[in-house]
Amino acid sequence: MIINSQIIALKQKMSKFKKMIMRMADRLDSSCALGAIRQGMIMMIPLLVVGYLAAMLINLPIPAYQTFIAKLCGGHVLEILNFVYASVNEFFAVFLAVTTTVSYAIMKRRKQEIYEGTGNIIILVIITLAALVGYFGIQYDDFSIHSLSNMHAFTALFVALISGKIYYTMKSSRFFKVKNQRTNTDGIYIEAIEGIAPAVVIIGFFAFFRILLQVLFGVSGFQELVERFFDYLLKPLQNGLGAGVVIIFLTHALWFFGIHGHNMLDTVIKQNFSDITAGIFSKTMQDVFVLLGGVGAVLCLVIAILLFAKKKGVRNLAYMAAPSLVFNISEIVLFGVPVILNPILLIPFMLVPMVNYLVTYAAMFFGLVPHVIHEVDWTTPVILSGYQATGSWAGAVLQILCLAIGVCIYKPFIRMYEEQRELRLKRDVKRLVEEMQREEQNNSISPYTKREDEIGHMARILADELVEAIRRKELFLVYQPQVNRDGRCIGAEALIRWEHPEFGFIYPPLIIQLAKEKKVLSTLEKFIFDTAGAALAQVRDIVPDDFKMSVNLTNESLEWDGIEACIENVVQKYQFPNVQLGLEITEQDALSSSIDITKKIEALKAKGHRFLIDDFGMGHTSLVYLQTKYFNIVKLDGSLTRDVIHNETNRDIIASIVYLGRSLKFKIIAEYVENEAQRDELKKLGCDVFQGYLYSKPIKLDELMSWIKGSGHES
Repeated sequence: MIINSQIIALKQKMSKFKKMIMRMADRLDSSCALGAIRQGMIMMIPLLVVGYLAAMLINLPIPAYQTFIAKLCGGHVLEILNFVYASVNEFFAVFLAVTTTVSYAIMKRRKQEIYEGTGNIIILVIITLAALVGYFGIQYDDFSIHSLSNMHAFTALFVALISGKIYYTMKSSRFFKVKNQRTNTDGIYIEAIEGIAPAVVIIGFFAFFRILLQVLFGVSGFQELVERFFDYLLKPLQNGLGAGVVIIFLTHALWFFGIHGHNMLDTVIKQNFSDITAGIFSKTMQDVFVLLGGVGAVLCLVIAILLFAKKKGVRNLAYMAAPSLVFNISEIVLFGVPVILNPILLIPFMLVPMVNYLVTYAAMFFGLVPHVIHEVDWTTPVILSGYQATGSWAGAVLQILCLAIGVCIYKPFIRMYEEQRELRLKRDVKRLVEEMQREEQNNSISPYTKREDEIGHMARILADELVEAIRRKELFLVYQPQVNRDGRCIGAEALIRWEHPEFGFIYPPLIIQLAKEKKVLSTLEKFIFDTAGAALAQVRDIVPDDFKMSVNLTNESLEWDGIEACIENVVQKYQFPNVQLGLEITEQDALSSSIDITKKIEALKAKGHRFLIDDFGMGHTSLVYLQTKYFNIVKLDGSLTRDVIHNETNRDIIASIVYLGRSLKFKIIAEYVENEAQRDELKKLGCDVFQGYLYSKPIKLDELMSWIKGSGHES
């Protein structure tokens, strides 16, 4: 009993810890500054990979290869590789400042619902770059192009975030707004004028800040001040056990916040800990045995993901990153997973390198593994680097041991990471759906895949996966029964469904919209009609002859030249009368139909298909449209039927539509019927058919057939 209570208590503590970490992750995601750092670094991945691949090809530790590459094409290939590496490395700070600034602006747009033109972002980027120039003091004789390299990534982040903060603070103030704007004034001109004051303040601030650092501390920038601090802190430690612990901790702490820890501490490490003969700890020992696959020993993380992750999306990230980790290029993992600013992975990210260091130090201290005797290039793959550094296979065995320990430490955090990622993605999907629902109310659906914000990003992900889901036939139909006044099932509406393996239920109108944008709507329509036709052929044996299956159409569907042939092929394939396949179109689509679409409606109706107008309200235009007699059935909008008992106005509107229906000879279907009182009231008002949860939710075909048989609705 005591043991069980201890286990329960431990589980409760772990649950509380998990919830705390999840809350922390949400807060970090919502932070404009931290989010900008992470997204800015993610944008840098293409450059980072190109630069590091060039560095790998330059420094591949194979003597024969080095001789070959030096002579290849008279040495021009090596020269090209050096140019490629320099193009990334020497202006790294400038690139990072741009990406972080843009990311900060995007985060501001999303968090504060700032709707501004692209010109504002461009102006902010220009101001940030000017501030960076002023901060580095390019006008001084002692300026070096190296000031803009990856060694000064921290400075770039610092300038970008402060610039963004000042810019948007000033832009939000009414004192800096242009008053009395004329309608004929160019918008970009207004944005430029409003950007003058922030430009003066931001550029002036960083120029002043640089001078202040020179006067007070005798340094050329904040980065140099930090380096001096670390040098002061680490120099007394020599290269003993304590030195390694402190360096590894500081390096990874900086990396976690998106600051290149090795670049920040590189000068200090080279000055004090490069000599491999001075003791156990050295830069080479750290690179070879501590940082397996790169910072955070992320090779252990990737192996743990491949072995233990359950989600396909997570494993795909590991597959993409794995090749670069062979050569210790870790940026794809750090910013793609991401590890940076991810509190769930903070503990193993800090712990694994520390454990690797202590295990390695102990093995070398007790003579189980030889000390490092050779410098090894950082791109050398694991196992080979262990052998080369120690001159013994014991070094390679030690690396394997450290890998195994690291994988075990990362393992418990993989599931928590999957849950965090799943929650974040589901939240983004929810935001996309909410955005679409808002636009549906305003009758103005915009292309989501063309948006530049996170909603657009999620839309593009879903759209690409929808194409694959259609190809793999992962979508399916459900059917909601329709019951007449006598309680007899006389039809069903076929509805598209997509249960995404990660995001769950996908809002059906979003499926159609994404199919439109990816230009696969015709493929989707073929699937829907064929599946609905097959279902109708199956239920015909147990339902009366007047049973009808209805399928939803959009204007885009009717614009497709092959829609008539598609429907005709389904009818011939499954051998049922045209009248049994109804076609639904929403009121909004009906009102916006072109002449060509109207002709297709007429042609399909002439063949015997019945047309239903869905989500019907009481607008004057829609009432007039019914006089065309294109439609056989009207389905009342849910806003009318849901509150019919308590809303007298709704009852009057429904009564008017029913009266009109009798005059024009079309039937009325009431949707969203959820209780008997609502149904009875709709009966009194003259509705003919009812559809809703009172009878059944949308169900799969086998469930529909069972429902028909079990409810006594069969023929």
